[in-house]
Amino acid sequence: MPGRVAVVSKTPFRLTFAGGGTDLPEYYRSHGPGACVAGAMDKGIFVFVVENFNADEVRVSYRVTEDAKRSIDEINHSSIREAMRLLKIPSGIQIITATQMPSRGTGIGSSSSCAVGVLHALHVWKGERVGPRQLAHEAVRIEREVLKEPGGIQDQYAAAYGGLNLIQVGRDGSVSVQSLTVDHDAFERLNDHLMLFFTGIERNSGELHVQQVSEIDRHLEEYDRMRSLAVDIARALERLDFPDIGRLMDENWQLKKRLSAGISNPRIDRAYALATKAGAMGGKLLGAGGGGFLFFLVPPERQADVRRELEQIGFVPKAVRLDITGSTIVHQE
Repeated sequence: MPGRVAVVSKTPFRLTFAGGGTDLPEYYRSHGPGACVAGAMDKGIFVFVVENFNADEVRVSYRVTEDAKRSIDEINHSSIREAMRLLKIPSGIQIITATQMPSRGTGIGSSSSCAVGVLHALHVWKGERVGPRQLAHEAVRIEREVLKEPGGIQDQYAAAYGGLNLIQVGRDGSVSVQSLTVDHDAFERLNDHLMLFFTGIERNSGELHVQQVSEIDRHLEEYDRMRSLAVDIARALERLDFPDIGRLMDENWQLKKRLSAGISNPRIDRAYALATKAGAMGGKLLGAGGGGFLFFLVPPERQADVRRELEQIGFVPKAVRLDITGSTIVHQE
């Protein structure tokens, strides 16, 4: 029997400042360690777990509704199915997800946030307490080992832990999460410099990861430098050195664009050029590339100029802030 009849989790999406790509196993296992600086944004995914009237059935609802499933093997949503299998929950529940941002192929780690959020809600529904390391580890296990989905490990750890962290992964797969030393006032000043714009493009990140992985050995110099940039930007963030943070973000973006032809395109390049000319200190495209969200560091007094330039070419601004909170339970009964 469950420990609860209803549980709601909230799990943040991810913002990466530098080092993304070095958390891919195809890089860190042979050339590691990998290192990236990732934060949790104040937008994310809600997961609702509620008792089902029929104890022999499962109901799952996300973009579509999967009703009256009598076996978890029938569930099409892969991470929900495998989370239920991992936690040995055969039936008798409803699982509903709702997101606060466009999340399919937009580079904010939404699939991993979903996996973490589902696991968290299911653990609590069973009456189990679980910490962020276990949640991240289980999500990585489901996505990378069970489902064999391409990608790295930063999304799961950023979602589970929250805050702003230097995430490092060794050749043996061991993960270190170092919370950056940024006090409350500095954290709020950093938040005041963040801008996010939706390109309007959603893409298949798995295909991009496969393409990038196939070319890692040709781009070791870029990957090694991005790993170093993650450590450098972590120190710059702790000093709250905005010019240095912006410069390092820009260098990371220029390096990332070399990894694959599909990472950027003329429209994204134009938007980036307009933003930097209007006052952005640096920025990058979030995630594997090809679309999703552009992320910038912009002094508050220049943000109106940046917003005007990008809105004119169809990029949609989205207010965003970093959040110290990782996956949390916001309701249980």
